[in-house]
Amino acid sequence: MNDTTKKAIGSATIKVGQAASRYGTPEPQIEVRTPKGTHFRKLRAALHMLAAEAELATPAGESWVVQTDATSDERGRIYLELADGNEREAARGLELLRRLCA
Repeated sequence: MNDTTKKAIGSATIKVGQAASRYGTPEPQIEVRTPKGTHFRKLRAALHMLAAEAELATPAGESWVVQTDATSDERGRIYLELADGNEREAARGLELLRRLCA
């Protein structure tokens, strides 16, 4: 994560993990929780910055799509919508997100 993104996120809690899509396929994600009272635009901006970093870090051979989801004023996530939806692709995506947040 670059310094600009770290500054935008501020004191937010970041959690990298794997969820499941509504179809049951793996969905690597970065969950962002900002402190109470954080303006929703700051959260959305931080999510877009993280998504841009994930797009730029994605190898050319990968076919997943990076998505953002602001679930409330203080909580959101970026996630990878996998092309194949298999465990190998999910593991590669999860590793990329972990490296991004290291």
